[in-house]
Amino acid sequence: MNAIPRSGVAGDTPAADGYADLKAELLSLIDELAENFPGALRPALALRDKLQAGHFDVLTVGQFKRGKTSLINALLGESLLPTAAVPLTSVVTILTYGETHRVTVHPLDGGPFDIPPEALADYVTEPGNPGNGKGVREVLIRTPSPLLRNGVRIVDTPGVGSVFRHNTDTAYARLPQCDAALFVLSADQPVSEAELEFLHEVRNYAGRIFFLLNKIDILREADTAEVERFSRRALAEAVDADVRLFPVSAAEALGGEAADDPARLEASRLPVFAEALERFLMEEKGALLLDAAASGLARLIGRIRMETELERRSLTLPIAELDEKVARFAARRAQAERELRRLDGRLRQEFRLLADGIFAGDPERRLEELSSRLGRRFDGLVLDQDHRTPKDFDERLETFIREEVAEAFSDWRDALERQGGAAVAEIAEEFNRGIDETIADLQRFAGGLFQLSAPTADPEPIWPERSPSGFRTADEPVGLELLAEQALKRAPDLVAPRFRKFKALAERWARHGIVRRRRRQLAEAVEMLAGRIRSGFRRHLEEAREELSASLRQRLANVADGLEQALARGAAERSQASGEAAPQLQRLEAQMALLDGFDERIQAFRMRAAAQART
Repeated sequence: MNAIPRSGVAGDTPAADGYADLKAELLSLIDELAENFPGALRPALALRDKLQAGHFDVLTVGQFKRGKTSLINALLGESLLPTAAVPLTSVVTILTYGETHRVTVHPLDGGPFDIPPEALADYVTEPGNPGNGKGVREVLIRTPSPLLRNGVRIVDTPGVGSVFRHNTDTAYARLPQCDAALFVLSADQPVSEAELEFLHEVRNYAGRIFFLLNKIDILREADTAEVERFSRRALAEAVDADVRLFPVSAAEALGGEAADDPARLEASRLPVFAEALERFLMEEKGALLLDAAASGLARLIGRIRMETELERRSLTLPIAELDEKVARFAARRAQAERELRRLDGRLRQEFRLLADGIFAGDPERRLEELSSRLGRRFDGLVLDQDHRTPKDFDERLETFIREEVAEAFSDWRDALERQGGAAVAEIAEEFNRGIDETIADLQRFAGGLFQLSAPTADPEPIWPERSPSGFRTADEPVGLELLAEQALKRAPDLVAPRFRKFKALAERWARHGIVRRRRRQLAEAVEMLAGRIRSGFRRHLEEAREELSASLRQRLANVADGLEQALARGAAERSQASGEAAPQLQRLEAQMALLDGFDERIQAFRMRAAAQART
């Protein structure tokens, strides 16, 4: 079954058509460049992969039972995700493009594995996987939907506010990876205070929020209009700005698609929203992605142009003079590599300072407040549970330590991730500028040797990524080996009938021991989890540093190798030509003309892409 027709008719919107055509044209240009210049194959393939892999996560969020999953099914034109009359979705499910339908489970531990589509409910729903007992991190569904073709990923999150607390936690934990959000309300329930509170959290992460009022089919038209006015006013007050609210019926849209009934589909009003969503994806994500790829291609063409010019100039020089220039370039490259090593040393120092300094600031104060708050809650729980038997009393305290400590640490970890992600992005920007300067100096030196101008191509392109940076530490289980304390749990059973007059004293003794030991375990749990998060944070910082360092080295090597190889080819051809360099010069002149053509086509492409984004 196809995704819903846009604007009520078959086919895509002009924006979607334009983006697909522009992307295909740019991919063709990249392939053509690699075909004509084999030396550019590796960077061209890397550029192609970035353009193809660039994705944009659109999260469906909101309270439970608002029809989020049904909305996704309607947008894709197929009932891919399970729905029911009770709170259902319990695991994050990501829908992405694939030529064939495929469902892959990504567990918290171990490698991913495929499942048949009919088994999906056994992993993503509360009845099939209660409390996520199967340990599923997320499920990835590949499907050939046109809406997902250009890097868009639609993410189904559990509803917040249901009786299943872990569903709310899962939905909140996914928000940092949100590029845009579909905030789903329901026409049969006026917008609530809890929904507005959740909206404030969504606004911290989503670059754009679309508001949808689902289930309009269950109300009369006049009632729907009244609910729409009320919801729009409440949302506008919450965000302090006018909002556009899309009234839709996911159920009617799916029914119209299944029955091939355009009138019913149009009455669902979903095509209006689908058109707005696609246009946004083109204007916001598509334009950024296309511009970054075109910038990268222009940069690559500038590099090839200089290498071609160096090879051409080397053919016209006496061999002795050429050898002298090659030697001078080799010495300058060695200097550039020394500069890179100094840059890498500074990079290590910056990350050490970041790792040491970040725990001395706001996150550490948060940790102190968190520990104090947990202690007060523990003391309150002790007083509140005094009526329980020692065994039940002990189990309640054990549950508190096992569950509440891990939950309480989520805010602290999130603060670390936000602060760490921003700091890593700032460091990366600084050191990318540093390697840009080193590369530009090397290119200018090589050009100066042969009276050439250095390339004037764009700086390293900035690819659109979600904010904050994708710096996310893995969720760490508490992993505590809690003491059994069986003797204390069984203390009342050990009191023989002849000593029953001491039962009250024995229970007080048991509770006193339980509280003392569990309070010590609480402190150990806080210390252990804080240590694990600190350790994980430092590990991820080191991984980020290694990745950035490798990127800096590779960028310098790509340029330096290209220049060096161009000089080597020129020297070899000059030596073999024995004074006759005409054929080689003609070949290089043809390459320069071809590069001129690529430059013109890239400029024309960027003008069309900018015009398309404005329409």
